[in-house]
Amino acid sequence: MTRPPSHATPATIHRRTVLVGATWTVPTIAVAIAAPLAAASGGTPSVSPANGTVITTWKGDHHYGSGNSNSKRRSYDLPVAVTDASGAAVANATVTVVATGRNRDGDLLGVYASPAPSNGGPESSPHPSATITTGATGVALFAVNTQNLSSSERPAEAVLTITVTTPGGSATSVVTVRLTETD
Repeated sequence: MTRPPSHATPATIHRRTVLVGATWTVPTIAVAIAAPLAAASGGTPSVSPANGTVITTWKGDHHYGSGNSNSKRRSYDLPVAVTDASGAAVANATVTVVATGRNRDGDLLGVYASPAPSNGGPESSPHPSATITTGATGVALFAVNTQNLSSSERPAEAVLTITVTTPGGSATSVVTVRLTETD
């Protein structure tokens, strides 16, 4: 059996009903967006090499590129690892390394996103900083060229300032490089 068409007026939605619904929806959406961001941030990052590290194994005259087969000439690798408070790797962190330290010939260190080029060394091809992002493993790989140091220029000391920025915060690590020999 079919019903005859109804002549009743359709229910209307009042403006206040819409506003009340929107009032409760907006905070829910904000919380839903903020929760994953907070979980992903992980707090202030940890950096390796740690603040206060002193590198004494590097030697002068290593500026012939990352691909050089002679280990006495090849540029040095500088992996920078970034982890969160739980120790988990942080991908896509921005890492900047800035080298300071000079002698009468010029800069002691040149910093590159790996691989480093073969060049005349930081004294003739200055490159005091580089910025890259960490990969999925939380590591940013830099390469460092060192100046050729004559005996009168040794020992020499330079500083690498490593700054890491993540959604959860930033951290800085200051690493000292002491060059006492040249290969």
